[in-house]
Amino acid sequence: MSHFITTHNYFIIFAFLALNLIGNVPVGFYRKRFKRFSRPWARCIYIPILVNIILRRLLHINISIVPFTVLFILTGQFIGSMIIRIDAGRQFDEKKIFLTDRKI
Repeated sequence: MSHFITTHNYFIIFAFLALNLIGNVPVGFYRKRFKRFSRPWARCIYIPILVNIILRRLLHINISIVPFTVLFILTGQFIGSMIIRIDAGRQFDEKKIFLTDRKI
């Protein structure tokens, strides 16, 4: 662990993890449109991981950060998929409210 602390800049690691989290929210939002385990669905999972590997190599970030980056990628995609669920729930509730208001 001391090798990890001495050879990396905390700001670069924090920015890299934040970029992974924020960048994967739209991917999770887009992934929710596809049928589970279809090719486009799998591409939405694996392409960000490949981009992550390329960026990690370009920024010279050690391989010991990989579990955290995968965690942040999956968390970002989960947040994106929850956005579409919340949005779908709001649309249903608005229709229900509109119908009840109209009857009165």
